[in-house]
Amino acid sequence: MHPRLPLALLVTLTVTLGLAVSLVLLRPQAVTPVAAAVDGVESAASPFAGPTRASDALAPPLRLRDQRGRIATLDEYRGAPLVVTFLYSTCRDTCPVAARQIAGALDRLDAPVPVIAVTVDPERDTPASAQRFVNRMGLRDRMRFLLGERDALRPIWRAYGIQPQGQGFEHNAYVLLVDGRGRQRVAWPVQVLTDDGLAHDIRVLQAEAGAG
Repeated sequence: MHPRLPLALLVTLTVTLGLAVSLVLLRPQAVTPVAAAVDGVESAASPFAGPTRASDALAPPLRLRDQRGRIATLDEYRGAPLVVTFLYSTCRDTCPVAARQIAGALDRLDAPVPVIAVTVDPERDTPASAQRFVNRMGLRDRMRFLLGERDALRPIWRAYGIQPQGQGFEHNAYVLLVDGRGRQRVAWPVQVLTDDGLAHDIRVLQAEAGAG
């Protein structure tokens, strides 16, 4: 064996080990998601069961009439949690499911929480059909179903990221929780919404409002 070979091997091994250590130290670290899992299991970073939104994102303003002809705005609900969702009264699948989950969540709470539903099908939703839907879902006197002309609704849909009901395609929807300061905090996709999870998240916001 050449007398300098062991030294060369030692140098090679040292350099290789140094590169390996450097790669480990420089490797990007996994980022822990801030939003809680949508299956109702809280993450370590959030007290909520549902997916969270940026805590400083204000809910876009709206001003519409409900099924009884009364004007509704978000400002009138400041100081306490508010549930906001997007439905239509003749829906036979996702809307009844979402409404019943909301009703189930409200039944689990010790204090009432206001609920606003904004129409996504203004041509067919009427005050009478909206009231029938609310009654049928067990939300009489607990949900205000907001109606209006398409021109008035379009900027609201756009601000909330909602695609309205259309010919040949379904609207997209979620159940949004707004805190007492008017900020969007939790947005539950309807397909994973649960009454237990929603009730849990409302309680978190109620506790925040009480502490404030």
